[in-house]
Amino acid sequence: MKIIVTGSGTSFGMPVIGCTCSACQSSDRRDTRFRPSIFVSDTAPDGTPTAILVDVGPEFRLQALRYGITRLDAVLATHSHADHVHGIDDLRIFSHTASATAESKLGAETKGEGLAIYANEITLSDLRNRFSYIFTQTQAGGSKPKIALKNVEAYSGENPLKIGSVCVVPIPMLHGKLPTSGYLLYSAQSEERRSIAYLTDCSYISDESIEILKTYGGKICHVIIDGLREKPHSTHCSFLESLAYAERLAPENAWITHICHDMKHTEIQAYLNAHLHGFPNLFHSVQNGGTVSPAYDGLSLEIP
Repeated sequence: MKIIVTGSGTSFGMPVIGCTCSACQSSDRRDTRFRPSIFVSDTAPDGTPTAILVDVGPEFRLQALRYGITRLDAVLATHSHADHVHGIDDLRIFSHTASATAESKLGAETKGEGLAIYANEITLSDLRNRFSYIFTQTQAGGSKPKIALKNVEAYSGENPLKIGSVCVVPIPMLHGKLPTSGYLLYSAQSEERRSIAYLTDCSYISDESIEILKTYGGKICHVIIDGLREKPHSTHCSFLESLAYAERLAPENAWITHICHDMKHTEIQAYLNAHLHGFPNLFHSVQNGGTVSPAYDGLSLEIP
């Protein structure tokens, strides 16, 4: 299973419009950040591919072109904030392909329910209201995505969502007071369960959710977790809060995402290194070849 971090910034992105701070003016490509999302791919033993997008933000078209995304089997949405779902209209080409018969052509009437978007009920309700044109009968012409909304809360560690060869377990979290969904993903074909935990946009992860991750994650190879900045924030984890949650999961590698423009990539790395001694599991992972670092756009990860 492979993961590409297609976006690692906040709702402002980076550089921030009109900002002249040193981070936004940085020439380090790791300091140019699209809105947050990841792309997950896997290949079954018979060669059948699986492609999953987690969040479809306003730069999705650019992300798809940059990272060569030509197939989608499903979308997982963490929540309904604009930086996570306002690229939904650019799912058109994937949504009709997903529901097409062999003889159908893009833009023609297609059979089937279309591309599945999985999310919690609060997010699904927001999508129905905010993008009502997608889910109501409209005049011919003016192509729109063909979307099937599905409640991810129907799935659990004991009953994971199966998308092709990938199993998905939703992880309830809080983004301030808003319930959001993190995701535990692992390959269904692997004899030894090795997983990735994607936990963006959270300020609180309950003990119950930590236990779900530890119970069903097997060996967690990568944790990608929300970490806005050094200072605390009401709806996001700070860097140290991110490390504290990652410490409890003891992954092989930990990555911070949804990063604002307060610090450059190199400055964040130095900050993490300076505080790593306070997190023995993460420190041990680094001593044994693991990584604790800020994520960046284009970061490519694998789960062997």
